[in-house]
Amino acid sequence: MERRALILVAAAEEFDRVGFAAATVAAIARAAGVSQGALHFHFPTKTAMALGVIGEQNARTFDVVSHVDSSPTAALIGASRSIAELLRTDPIVRAGIRLSLERGEFAAATVSFYEQWIAGIVDVFRLAIASGELRTDLSAEQLGSTLVPYFTGVQLVSDVRTGRADLYPAVATMWQVLLTGVADPRHRARLLGVAAEAFAPTD
Repeated sequence: MERRALILVAAAEEFDRVGFAAATVAAIARAAGVSQGALHFHFPTKTAMALGVIGEQNARTFDVVSHVDSSPTAALIGASRSIAELLRTDPIVRAGIRLSLERGEFAAATVSFYEQWIAGIVDVFRLAIASGELRTDLSAEQLGSTLVPYFTGVQLVSDVRTGRADLYPAVATMWQVLLTGVADPRHRARLLGVAAEAFAPTD
């Protein structure tokens, strides 16, 4: 399992650097410090490696969602901060996102990932509406199916423009827009403060 993990990281770094088409099994094996035979024992094809990276990326991003915060909206803000951090620091998460969006053969894995994400976010929005944190004519389903592509677009544009150097302030602005529109006035200032603190500069 340790060798498999090393191969996944090496594959992710190569996919993130040059994309799926330009990545080679030989380069991945060299980066992982294993023979091509050992690599093929764990992943018979380059596509299998890519799907392994996407699967691990899904697991890592789902793991950051907190279910213990008493404020459902604050939990969503915290999850977005954690995912933004992974996108800046974790090659597997970066590569998984890139692979999911650039190759048609990974569409099934990509659709499943986003459907799970939207379903999970919708559940939290239901709690946020029921708790009174949000006051809106939009349904939890509409909010969830909008927030996920909104965040996806923000991080993709940030990657293109600055290599995600401006990702934290960009996501903070996303939350400012969203909360200004849908937060109940009794909770708005608190939630805006949560978002500002979550994405405050660290340097």
